[in-house]
Amino acid sequence: MSVSRPCITRPGAAHPGAIPSAPVYEAAQLEVSLGGRLVLGPLDLEIVRGSFLGIVGPNGSGKTTLLRALTGALRPRSGGIDLEGRPLARYAPADLARMVGVVPQSFNLDFNFTVEAMVGMGRYAHRGVRDQRRAADGEAVAAALEATGMTALAGRFVTELSGGERQRALIAQTLAQETPVLLLDEPLNNLDLNHQLEVMQLLAVLHAAGRTVVVVLHDLNMAAQYCEELVLLDQGQVAARGTPEDILDPGLILEVFKVRMTVHRQGRRPYLTPLCPRLAESAPQAERAHVHVIGGGGAASALLEELVVRGYAPSVGIVSVFDTDYATAERYELEVVSAPPFEPFPEEAVRELDRLVDQATVLIVAPVFFGRGNLAPLRTAIKAVREGKRVMTIAQPPLSTRDLSGGEATALMAELREAGAVEVDTAAQAAERL
Repeated sequence: MSVSRPCITRPGAAHPGAIPSAPVYEAAQLEVSLGGRLVLGPLDLEIVRGSFLGIVGPNGSGKTTLLRALTGALRPRSGGIDLEGRPLARYAPADLARMVGVVPQSFNLDFNFTVEAMVGMGRYAHRGVRDQRRAADGEAVAAALEATGMTALAGRFVTELSGGERQRALIAQTLAQETPVLLLDEPLNNLDLNHQLEVMQLLAVLHAAGRTVVVVLHDLNMAAQYCEELVLLDQGQVAARGTPEDILDPGLILEVFKVRMTVHRQGRRPYLTPLCPRLAESAPQAERAHVHVIGGGGAASALLEELVVRGYAPSVGIVSVFDTDYATAERYELEVVSAPPFEPFPEEAVRELDRLVDQATVLIVAPVFFGRGNLAPLRTAIKAVREGKRVMTIAQPPLSTRDLSGGEATALMAELREAGAVEVDTAAQAAERL
């Protein structure tokens, strides 16, 4: 089954009620090298005012490099970045600090500053600007401490803080800058779940108030629940861009992260449950059985789930395109042979079934309801077991309740067992036998 990547590449959606405006950031044919090696690009990226953009991707995909390029900390090898229509490289540091607040991924402070003093350092860019007063600085620092839940720790030395407390203090320092743009690189590092949620909810509030928020996240579910749009990076390039619904696609996640996921779409946003690494990445083919499952009518769905969780990537068929088994196979990007519903299996589908069974080392027959139109897979299974392939059949519920073929299925199943097929009761037992 081929992977279809989302083709949405529009600029990020602004916060609710915002009037469309010119981009805050525009990167054109951006390339960044580290140690003489190209690690990012070429890529184009546009971020409009009021966006809440999440940057996601595997380790080494270029997320932090992209963010550091947007902060001006890394100079492009080629291409360029404009901030508010002006080349980023032309900004004086103080001017840039009044526009863009940055929360880096790692931060070390070994001096005995209090938390309040550290957060106050975020006000340096406003010193001497339009008669800025000490009172205004104090108000900004107090608001940043309160927003991050750090007020009670204001008098404590930074060196006495836990990793999570330091992270929140750093976020507070950035908030004290009162910039219209926030760039955050893995702000959830070292935070427990409660504080992770607090940080993301704070970013959502800041976004709703009109700030542009760009955040690098490892947690795809957290990104999907809070970000309005996602950019997915892979090997230094934009693999896809779109809403969380666009990006949290099992095929796309499998292609980029090499992990099989199931996507749940209950509630406002989708969320993922990881199942297993892609077979080719997790174990050599020679060490793992190649399984084909004969299903239909939803009979194979539980078996497919069981096999995928255990790291297998079975092929499936023949099943109707309206079948639950077909939907399950699609969800996990499994190779599937399909046929029109309510008709005998066409010859083309039977030939495709034969091809997949030839490639398989193990064949499992799910507890299908058999009629005269779907007996061909049983004949294929008989041929396979006689050729020396391992064949298993799942016996429950009893075939007597599933044979709608006038007894033909029962006769074929008996022939299959006599030829050497092994009978088990459940999908879990079949998976265990592998």
